[in-house]
Amino acid sequence: MPVAKPKSKTKKDDDGKEKKKGEPPSTPNQENVSPATQECRQILVLYAQPLANTLMAYDMVKHLLEKVVIDSDKARLIRRMGKGQNAETNRQIVAELGTRGVREFEVFVEGIRKQEFSLLADLLEQKHFSRLINILDPVAKKLGHHWKRVALELGTGGFVVKIETKYEKVREQALYSLLIWEETSGVAATEKRLIDALDYCGMKWAIAYIRKLQGKGGKKKKGKKKGKGKKKK
Repeated sequence: MPVAKPKSKTKKDDDGKEKKKGEPPSTPNQENVSPATQECRQILVLYAQPLANTLMAYDMVKHLLEKVVIDSDKARLIRRMGKGQNAETNRQIVAELGTRGVREFEVFVEGIRKQEFSLLADLLEQKHFSRLINILDPVAKKLGHHWKRVALELGTGGFVVKIETKYEKVREQALYSLLIWEETSGVAATEKRLIDALDYCGMKWAIAYIRKLQGKGGKKKKGKKKGKGKKKK
């Protein structure tokens, strides 16, 4: 007579879903997470650089502590790993949130709004995808009030009033205008097209900055070495 096997207890993962019988446990490299959590993590990876270069890290750590997203030990670790540098500390914050869920993501967005970076908060909240964000964000900082000239050249001059109404900060207006160009132009929105527009507007400094970001600027081509021939008598 066969012995009846004891019924295994049903376990739930971090997202509250029941695990099937015989299903392997989650590992750090192979986690079972909800689509919503995956989307939040993906958008954090996409905007990691703009977040690192924009947010006030000390205030964000304090905000996450107050909202019980991290504890005091984790806060100390983030600060230590940040080595006293604002951008690096922000990277540590984003890396930590990249292992967390939807609630933590929403608290983070709330913290961004608290620092009055409305556009960045909107982009994360709306899960806005941008292929060129790592170029557009730093370039927007260089444009200043000249962004309107660039918008006219890129064909988005008709959005100027909407942009100025939606965001007050010049830096946010500049970035929003470039994001609108990227979205409305589709595959035609390329780094080359942006560089051509900047060149037409005489913004050499912005072009030089893009070259620097691409790792193509400031490097002189090495000349050919002369062969070692015998000296003529």
